[in-house]
Amino acid sequence: MRPGLAQRIEAWWDSKPLSSQLVTLITLLLAIGLSLSGTVMIGLLQRHLTSQIDDQLVATAHTLQISASAATFAADGQGGIPTLYYIHIHNADGTDRYFYSEDTLKASGKPNLPDLVDTSSAPVSSFRTLPVTVSSSKTGFGWRALVVPVYEQEAGDFSGYMTIALPLSDLQHTLRTTASYFTVAGMIIVIIGGWAGRILVRRALLPLRSIESTAGKIAAGDLTKRVTPHPVTTEVGSLALSLNTMLTQVEQSFDARQASEQKIKRFVSDASHELRTPLAAISGYCELYAMGGVPTERTDEVMGRIASESSRMATLVEDLLTLARLDEGRPLEITDIDLVKLADNAVFDLQALDPTRTVGLTGLSGRTPPMTLIVPADRDRISQVFTNLIGNIVRYTPEGSPVEIALGRSADTAIVELRDHGPGIDETDRGRVFERFYRADTSRNRKSGGSGLGLAIVSGILAAHKGNASLSKTKGGGLTVRIELPTT
Repeated sequence: MRPGLAQRIEAWWDSKPLSSQLVTLITLLLAIGLSLSGTVMIGLLQRHLTSQIDDQLVATAHTLQISASAATFAADGQGGIPTLYYIHIHNADGTDRYFYSEDTLKASGKPNLPDLVDTSSAPVSSFRTLPVTVSSSKTGFGWRALVVPVYEQEAGDFSGYMTIALPLSDLQHTLRTTASYFTVAGMIIVIIGGWAGRILVRRALLPLRSIESTAGKIAAGDLTKRVTPHPVTTEVGSLALSLNTMLTQVEQSFDARQASEQKIKRFVSDASHELRTPLAAISGYCELYAMGGVPTERTDEVMGRIASESSRMATLVEDLLTLARLDEGRPLEITDIDLVKLADNAVFDLQALDPTRTVGLTGLSGRTPPMTLIVPADRDRISQVFTNLIGNIVRYTPEGSPVEIALGRSADTAIVELRDHGPGIDETDRGRVFERFYRADTSRNRKSGGSGLGLAIVSGILAAHKGNASLSKTKGGGLTVRIELPTT
């Protein structure tokens, strides 16, 4: 269906630049305002000039009202009356007399006087006491007329009525001249106003050009570009601030995405590498066995190696699945758990794994540990945190080295510290050991069976509980792992 005129005009208007729309609106409003003010001014001027003519008519009529008898004027069109006036005297006996100037009639035409007086009714009461505008025999001209009764000079008796009129040619000329002057002046003002508005609008919208240019560069891939700041009290300044804030967030998100992609690529590469080692060992032993290259007396040893590598691979896969579940943000089974009991279990596990160790349970300041330390958490996940940390202690510290597990509270945070007295970790590596597959000593850790995912799992579990883990040097040597969990 073909759109209507209004829709086409709206579409045409919407297709115009904002600067053109603003300049057009400014010019139109200025023109409309000047037109309205001009119309009002011309109307007031016309009323004022008409009032002056009316006053002049009334004054002259009152002067002639008594002296307008037949003896006053020598003949029609002659006598001592002003030449601009047109006077019609209707006597009571039915005779009419006219007084006028031929020059005035040539210039303004003859007034078309209607029946301003109803002679059939009471003569005086029916007179029109206010001036009225009448047409002229000459197109484009008019007259202002007034009717008054006429009285005899001596007796004062009613002798007829007099119609007195003045031409409106001077008034009309003044109005036309004023209107033409105002129109020309208005057009000049509209042109100057439109030109000035165009300059001001372009200047006001100039920052938007800068924003457009910056947006184009950002779209081309340069996320470091920013919009030139302006005072925030202005609309453009507020827009620039919002855009810069958004661009900063976009850049940070993009950087985080790139970092995440790099992390995923590195994770996949490391996982493939870690899985390839046990798979290669298992495959090699299987091929060797299939080829008959394994002596009978070493069959049990080969099967043991295959089982060991399978167990290592199963552990690695389980750790990867755990990390994947943490990344998915699966809901936790939150209940109130006692960290003191979990720490007691950790002490028992450490002593079972290495009976030669001295394992102590203390408070943070070396005092007696608290009776209870309740936190809302997933028991299985927090137990896995203790298991992973204990496994690292057993794996990477000398047999028989002492271990302390300290517990305490700080404000709304529960704190657990596992302090070993092994070789520790260099300060440069402490910030990275929570990364997946990161090893401070790759060869040593791989030989000892670590996958490089234990501390990453610890960090992920604590983050899911809105907690955190940090590393520091144990007093006297070793490594301290500090766990913090909210108690509310």
